[in-house]
Amino acid sequence: MKYIQYKGVIEREYNMSLKKIMHQLCVAEGLNAAEGAKKLGIAKQVFVYWRQHFRLEERQLFFDRTVDELMNLKSRYSVVTETTHDHAADDSSQNTLDDLEDVVEGLIKYYKHIHYSSEGFSLKAAKLPLYTFSKVVIGNYKKGELSKELQAEC
Repeated sequence: MKYIQYKGVIEREYNMSLKKIMHQLCVAEGLNAAEGAKKLGIAKQVFVYWRQHFRLEERQLFFDRTVDELMNLKSRYSVVTETTHDHAADDSSQNTLDDLEDVVEGLIKYYKHIHYSSEGFSLKAAKLPLYTFSKVVIGNYKKGELSKELQAEC
């Protein structure tokens, strides 16, 4: 028998498309080639061919999921942030913790905008996790958690 003949027999027997049958066996039930071929009553090589054709192997599924995640990454910061006001016009002689927090918040918005406008491909946006972490550190410092942690460790 040829692949097309196997396909016709299986589709008539299960009363659904071959793609749905293969998805059910490979993804939902998680059968390997030997088990799937045995369940369908076909040669193992035919099952392997169909599994590759419909991209239902484990590595192919993982690759497709990863590509989908990358394509959706560009919408991560889909809300375009408004431009931040210029802190250089403020009195620069005062460098308080609140000023630092405002600057870090502005940089976070800026790098989110860069990330969004470059669809996730800008190297400049790589600084975003650093500034996000900095914001958390500043918040922990204001709450007094950093000094408590230092006292607990010493």
